[in-house]
Amino acid sequence: MTEPRALRLLVALPVEEHHLHQIRRVAPGAEVEQTTDRARVVDLAPEVDVIVGWNVSREAVQRAGRLRWIHSTAAGVDHLLHPEILERDIILTTSSGIHAESITEHVLALMLAFARRLHVAIRNQLAHRWDRPSTVGAELRGKTGGNPGPGHIGRVGAARAASVGMRVIGTKHTPEPIPHADRVLPPEGLDEVLREADYLVITLPLTSETRGLIGPRELGLMKSSAYLINVARGAIVQEAALIEALRQGRLAGAGLDVFEREPLPQDSPLYEMEQVILTPHVSGGGGTGYYDRAIPLFCENLRRYLTGEPLVNVVDKRRGY
Repeated sequence: MTEPRALRLLVALPVEEHHLHQIRRVAPGAEVEQTTDRARVVDLAPEVDVIVGWNVSREAVQRAGRLRWIHSTAAGVDHLLHPEILERDIILTTSSGIHAESITEHVLALMLAFARRLHVAIRNQLAHRWDRPSTVGAELRGKTGGNPGPGHIGRVGAARAASVGMRVIGTKHTPEPIPHADRVLPPEGLDEVLREADYLVITLPLTSETRGLIGPRELGLMKSSAYLINVARGAIVQEAALIEALRQGRLAGAGLDVFEREPLPQDSPLYEMEQVILTPHVSGGGGTGYYDRAIPLFCENLRRYLTGEPLVNVVDKRRGY
């Protein structure tokens, strides 16, 4: 009589040994291998049951005939919804929730930078220019933050915004009250959010419904004194329309961490715009402790997987989140 095959688990992440130890402690009988080499992931794929990683290639999924579960250390999984995952009985879970503090701090930093005109002050400093009128800032207190579809990030963001005296409004498919948010409207209320927001913060997942959601019409509804901040996915905002609105002064500025193409092409006009702050998709990074948050969440899901309990953060593959 043959012994049951051991669970084979592939960690496609640059984790440290103590993170692997946490995984092995939850699943002591499992065979655990770790690599960040994409070709190696493809080679190992046919024998693995579980993959934990950020960006599992379509080729790896095609070869992974035994694969039953992918756990992503990202919150958004638009880059993972290959046809093979959609069509097969592969569970997909995310690390939604672990990025909320980091991204919220990033958003707050951008709002404060714009309000206090730090983006202008830094350019003046580099040019050895003393120009007080150009750097006289405003307060966030009394301003309105708009957040379509507040999830984990939006909920933490609402608390932070309220702590500095901001008013918070948003839209949600099920518009139940959210702590620290003044108003939560149904999706049809997006136009109202756009009109009222001094800072429009995009934290939505990228789906067929949200792709290109913010275009010329939506930008045209916003105040010329408003700022757009995108820490979600670049394709949610129509980049050409945003650039045109900024050029024409129909928006005060934009704080962008994500873009339609990444890396952002060197010839993008966004690099030269003084009213724009760019960061290279780092808002969710959270520094060196990122995997100290991501791996315990995976381990809890691994424990549940082994005991047959419902997993947390399971993706509805039809909806895309």
